Amino acid sequence: MYSTIKKLQSTAVVLLAIALVGVITPAGAFANSSPTSGLTSTLQASAKHPVMAIPGNNVIVTLPTGTTQVVMNGPKVPQISADALPGIFYLTFKQLRGSTVIDIHDIGILDGNAALIRPIHFDDGSTRFTLKAGEKRSLTITEVMGIGTGTLRWAPLNHYVADWQFVAETA
Repeated sequence: MYSTIKKLQSTAVVLLAIALVGVITPAGAFANSSPTSGLTSTLQASAKHPVMAIPGNNVIVTLPTGTTQVVMNGPKVPQISADALPGIFYLTFKQLRGSTVIDIHDIGILDGNAALIRPIHFDDGSTRFTLKAGEKRSLTITEVMGIGTGTLRWAPLNHYVADWQFVAETA
């Protein structure tokens, strides 16, 4: 019984945190989530200084192996009413210096139902690749997820560096 109560309390805390994000986030903060949107904010991130971003932000991630610029847009969801829908996330990685291993296992999605989703591959079927200085690669991830406020997290080399908060909403 104790573990059931603890589990319910933990779930309530997560749901409250997600709800508060919606309360303290300025109106329209998540509205710009198309892959061609013009948001130009640039944030600096590392394992010692992870960042919270929104779709469209440029995040410059400094790792021991190199520096990578990453932009996440989305999710794009079908405009129908449902509790769970497929959402498409658009990721663009550009290697500025050194090299960085991009591994699908370093990406996690917390959906609108506070469920953790661990993608198993990028939409092109790849699961891992290495970017070298000057290389750029754009990928998508499609996952069925609960509608609402969520987060996509990137944690290369087992170190969290960036969260992108998003709102998956339908018509």
